[in-house]
Amino acid sequence: MTSSPLDDVMYPSDSSTDSKQAKKSYLRLPTFYNQQGTTRPFYLFPLFLLINIITMADRAIIPGASQEFLAFLGGASDSPAVVKNNPDAGLGILQAAFMIGYTLAIILSGHYVHKIKWKPLVFFGLCVWWLGVLGSGNAKQYNSFYVLLFSRMATGCSEAAFQVVAPPLIQDRAGKRAGFWLSIFLMGLPLGLSVGYIYGSHMATSELWGWDWAYYWMCIGSFPLLVVFAFVRDVTNGGVLSGEVVDVELEGDGSVTAVVIDGERDEVDEEDERERSTSLTTATTLEPLLPPLDNNSNSAVDATSKHHHNNSSAADKKDKFTILSEVKTCLNSKILVTLSLGQAAIFGVVTALGTFGGAFILALQLFDDEKVAATWFGITAALAGVIGTPLGGSLVDKILARYGAGDIENDGGASSSGLRGEGIDDSLRHPIIASILPRMNALVAAAMLFIFPTLAMQDAAFFLFFLFVGWTLLFATQTGISICAMLSVKNAHRPNALAFISIAGHLLGDVPLPIILGLIKDHLAPGCKVGEDGSFSKPEECASQEKGVRATLAIAYVWVLWALVFFELARRLSRIEIGKRRSDEINSLLLQEEDSNGATANGEKNNSSFRYYHSKFQPTPQQSGRSLA
Repeated sequence: MTSSPLDDVMYPSDSSTDSKQAKKSYLRLPTFYNQQGTTRPFYLFPLFLLINIITMADRAIIPGASQEFLAFLGGASDSPAVVKNNPDAGLGILQAAFMIGYTLAIILSGHYVHKIKWKPLVFFGLCVWWLGVLGSGNAKQYNSFYVLLFSRMATGCSEAAFQVVAPPLIQDRAGKRAGFWLSIFLMGLPLGLSVGYIYGSHMATSELWGWDWAYYWMCIGSFPLLVVFAFVRDVTNGGVLSGEVVDVELEGDGSVTAVVIDGERDEVDEEDERERSTSLTTATTLEPLLPPLDNNSNSAVDATSKHHHNNSSAADKKDKFTILSEVKTCLNSKILVTLSLGQAAIFGVVTALGTFGGAFILALQLFDDEKVAATWFGITAALAGVIGTPLGGSLVDKILARYGAGDIENDGGASSSGLRGEGIDDSLRHPIIASILPRMNALVAAAMLFIFPTLAMQDAAFFLFFLFVGWTLLFATQTGISICAMLSVKNAHRPNALAFISIAGHLLGDVPLPIILGLIKDHLAPGCKVGEDGSFSKPEECASQEKGVRATLAIAYVWVLWALVFFELARRLSRIEIGKRRSDEINSLLLQEEDSNGATANGEKNNSSFRYYHSKFQPTPQQSGRSLA
C-alpha cells in the first residue's frame, strides 16, 4: 500500500504495521511524543508555522501603521535631528535596527546550534522576543525613540535561533514532502507580514487602542505558544542538531547492532532493532547534521573509522566548529555567495515595499484612506504568499523526487542517505541545484513581467491584481532558494548556510534599501513627506509629484533584476562543480583499471607512480589499444 503524504510526518518513527493501523483510525490524533519521547512533526511543524507567522506579524506592525509611526518619530522627546527632519529615513532606521540585532544574533545561533540543544536555544530567543515586543509598546508610553529602537533590536536578536533551526529540522523529518513542508513554514513570512500589516494599520488608527496596544495584544496572544513550546522535547542525538562523532556498527546484512556517540556505546537488541533501523533511515535520524557518509551501507563503519585514524578525534572535530571556520566555509562556497546576493535583491525590495507600501499607494492616489490602503495591500501580499509559497514547494518536491530525495523505500532503508537524514546523496547536491535554479529564474522573470506594468497603472484594482500575480511568482522561489542554500554546503553546515544567506539578505537588502528608497522618495517627492499629524506635509504638492513616487518604485523594481544575474551565475557554478565531480569519478575508474592491469600473476600489484600520474589525464596505451581495436 502506498503511504499518504502525511504518514511520514505524523508517524515518522512507527513501523509499517503501526502506520497501517494509524490509517484505519485516521481521525485519531497521534500522541504529542513518539515512542522515543520526541515531539512528533505532526505537532512540531504547525507550531513552527504559528511562531513564524506571529514573529513576522511583529515585523509588519510598523510598516502597516507607517504614518502613525512617522508622526511619533517626528514628535518623540528624544528623536535625533536627522529623524525629525527625515521621518522616512527614521522609519528605515527602525527597520535597520531590527535587522542589525537579527544579524548579530544569527551568527551566534548558527555557531551554538552545533554545540547545545536546539530547544533551549530557540526557547530563550522566543522569551527575549516577547520582552522586546512588550518594550515596543512601552515606547509610546515613554514617548521615547530610543526605547522603540532598542526594543526592535531585541526582537531581531531573538528570531535568529528559530530561523536557523526550523528549516534543517523540516528537511530532515518531512520525508518525501520536505519541499512542501518547508514551503508551509516559509509561507509564514508573507502571511505573517500581511496579517501584521493589516493588524498594525487597524490598531494604530483605532480611537480605542493605538499602535502601542498592537504590541500589547501580541504579547497576550503569543504567550500560549511559548507555553506549548516549553513542552517540546527532542531526544534525537540528545537534542543537539549537530554532534561530533557517531559510529554505526552494522552486520553483514546491513542491520544496525550498536551506535557509538562520542565514545558511548548503545547496544541495539533484537526487540528494538526494527524500530531503531527505521528511525535511522527516516527523517527522524540519530545525527541529522553530520557530514555525509559514503554511498553504501558498509561505508558507515569506514567513515567512522576515518575519524579515529586520520587525526580526527572527537575533540579535534569540536575544535573545527568555530565561528571563524563556519564563516570561512560559507565564503568558500561560491554558489552560496551568489545565491545570497540574488536573495538580497529580492529581500531588499520586498522589505522596502512593505515599509513604504501604504505611503506609496496613498501618494499614487489609488486610495484616499490609509486604513483601506493598508488592508488591500496586506490582503494582496497575504494571498500571494499563501498561494505562491506552497506552489514553489510542490515544484521543488517534484525536482527532488527525480533524484530519490526523501525516498527510503527505493533501497530498503539501508542507504547512507537514510543515515544522514536529509535523504539527498552528497553527489546529487549540485545536480539538484542546477535543476532548481533555472526554474527559480524563470519565476523571477515572469514576476517582473507582471510587476513592471504597475508603474503606469492608475486604477487600484489593476494595480493590485498585477502586483498579486508578480508577488505570487516571487514567493514561489523562496523554497527553492532555501533548499539550494542548504545543499550548497556540507550537511553539518546547513544552519550556517541559512545564517549566511539571511545575513547577506539583510545587510545588502533589508537594511540599506528601505533607507535609500526612503531618501529617494523624499527627494523626488518632497511634498509626500509625512508630518507629525500622520498626513502628508504638503498634500497638494504630493498630488503633483506622483511621477517622483513612480520613479522610486521603478528603481525598486529594477533592483530585483540583480536576482536574475546572480541566480544564473549560481547555476553555472553548480554546473562547474558537476563537471569536476564527473572528472574525478572518471579518473578514479581509470586508476582502478590501471591497477588491475598492472597486477602480477601472484596477485601483487605493479605499482607505478607514472601510471597514477598518467591516468589522471588520459587512458594508458594499453587502454587506447583496446579501444581502437
